[in-house]
Amino acid sequence: IELIGKGAFGFAFAGKDPQLNELVFKFSRINLPQHVQDRLEEEAYMLSQVDHVNVPALIEFQRIKKQAILVMQRAKGVDLDVYSLRHGPLSPRLIVSIAHQLCEILIFLRQHQQNGIAKPIVHGDIKPSNLVFDETTETVALIDWGSCVYAQLDEYGQYIGNNVMDLMSADMQQTNARLGDVY
Repeated sequence: IELIGKGAFGFAFAGKDPQLNELVFKFSRINLPQHVQDRLEEEAYMLSQVDHVNVPALIEFQRIKKQAILVMQRAKGVDLDVYSLRHGPLSPRLIVSIAHQLCEILIFLRQHQQNGIAKPIVHGDIKPSNLVFDETTETVALIDWGSCVYAQLDEYGQYIGNNVMDLMSADMQQTNARLGDVY
């Protein structure tokens, strides 16, 4: 077991299950307000909606007394921020490969449906430290779904609603954007 990260909202540890699969265990800070701690459960829910080869899967979410715990697969490799600091500027070929993989993930999220209804997903915090790069396969995995929400607008800037009544009753001035580490 090793500490792999800590942030404003909690801690992440790496470990292995009995079958030696590498896992990540995320814990919320228990000294934060309850509504902030609840975001780990929201992260687990949103991660459970995404089934993509470049996204580590949710294993389980549990609450033990006051402690929320999210268990997910661990992406193989090192975050792209660390990799680039170790190896210097990335080659144009590698940048194009990473960009292509990221585009495939974003298109997949944009096309997400729930019960046959369009429910595009927005990750909300894509940056080099949230992309894990596996040097041997040159693949990236998108991690840290804590800012993830369902999109309010489609790719054309139109409000997403299932019917006219949804759009009429919706508060179009509200946003579902998340505030990240600044909190």
